[in-house]
Parts: sequence; C-alpha cells; structure tokens
Amino acid sequence: MASFSPVLIAAAHGSREVRAQTETHRLLAHVRALRPALRVEMAFFDIHRPTVDEAVAALHGAPAIVVPLLLGTGFHFSVDLPALLGPARAARPLAPHPLLVEALLHRLQEAEWHAGLPADAVVLAAAGSRRPGGNDSCRATARDLGAALRARRGAPVPVRPAVLCDGAADGLSLARTAADLRAEGRTRIAVLPYLMACGRFCDRLTAEAGRAECVITARPLGAQDAMARLVLARFDACARRAAAEGGVGARVARWGVPGVSDTAGRR
Repeated sequence: MASFSPVLIAAAHGSREVRAQTETHRLLAHVRALRPALRVEMAFFDIHRPTVDEAVAALHGAPAIVVPLLLGTGFHFSVDLPALLGPARAARPLAPHPLLVEALLHRLQEAEWHAGLPADAVVLAAAGSRRPGGNDSCRATARDLGAALRARRGAPVPVRPAVLCDGAADGLSLARTAADLRAEGRTRIAVLPYLMACGRFCDRLTAEAGRAECVITARPLGAQDAMARLVLARFDACARRAAAEGGVGARVARWGVPGVSDTAGRR
C-alpha cells in the first residue's frame, strides 16, 4: 500500500457535552498512539467544525478515508455521510465487529466488578433509529455478545437489545425489555450502553435503568483499546479496497449495506 497512503478522518456526532467531546478526542489520541505514522483528523456531522466535507476539502486533494464513529446505519451514515464525502472514501460503521464485542465485554466485566456480582441477563441499550434497518446493528451485536458470554461462562446469558429513542423502528424500551427478562426469572440484570460516549442518551439510560430496577449499569464504550483498534480495522479494510480499485480515482464506497447508497462521493 506504499503508493496509497490516505489520511484517516474520524467523523463523529457533534455534541454540546464537554464530556462527550473529551471522550472522542481521547479515543483518537489512542488511535494515534497505536499508529504514530498515520495522520488522523477529526470531523463532525453537525454542531461542531470542521464538518466532514470541510475536513476533506482541507486536505487539498490528498486521499482520505472517513471512518464514521457510528454504531449503526441511521441518518448520519445513510444520508449525511454520502452527501459530505466529495472525493474521499468512507469505511463501514463500527458495528457489528468482534472488536466491538470485546469492548462491550470489557465494560460489562468492569461494571460487574464494581457491583460485586455477575449479571444473569444483559440489556444492550442503544440510542435507536427511526429509519428501517437502523437498529439492525444493535440486534446483531446483542446476538454476538450473547454467544461470547455463553462461550466465556459455559452457560447462556440472555442479551436483549433495547432503544432509548422515542418512536424508534422495531424497538423495545429498556423498561419493557427488563420487565420481560424479570418475567423469565432473571434478577441480576445489567444495562450495557450501546453508546460511544457520555451524553444525554447515557444520562437517560442511567435514569431508566434505575427505574427498571436493573442492578448493574456499565459505562459507554469510550476510549478503550479495543475501540481504537476497531477504528483502525475499519480504516485498513477500506484502504485495502481503495488501493485495489485504483486509490484516489475510485470514489464508489461499496459498503454493501442494504438500503444505503454505494455511490457516495459522486455528484
């Protein structure tokens, strides 16, 4: 890949929450530490500058790969990103991926240690999307996490997805999901945020977990090693495709995500 050395542009939700901004910058610092020779830039879909298109334009034609710091194919990925790419390439969203499961297992283990007891069920709580298919990655990750927990513990631990966004497509609320698990005899329910960083959804999750009498609440994914490696894995996979297809000149993203255009970057 010596003739094709793109810049990594990490694209995140804009947030007015200082703690969310800090966590995102910490994640990128971890990415830079893992690969010091790689140029890593930050961009946003909304609220903050530079926006994705501004970050791409600032490279003055240098090849770029945009890695969306997103866990699903909601509005930012399926609508905003294709319109902002210009000549850049875009990687797939972060989920689903084995490294994401590794990161979630770490947060669950951390929360169980603080609580002093193991969970006998897990609610994987996402912000949620109103777009058809926008919550598929949460459901897929819940299945993968359940399989990983069963392999690790030698017994099934149900993992159920839930959404926090009112009116989210095909989603159950955290309270309803926890109630269903209690009806199945589960008493040590853990809530695991399917969220990148702290913010209003994380605050809402914590409040709803308390009302639902869940005994363990984990931290959001944040700036941990597995997440930094996941960002690089998405970048590397996209860079390999781009190099094979001619590098800068090939603008087709080819995500292979149902319902999402694979011609991002074309005007």
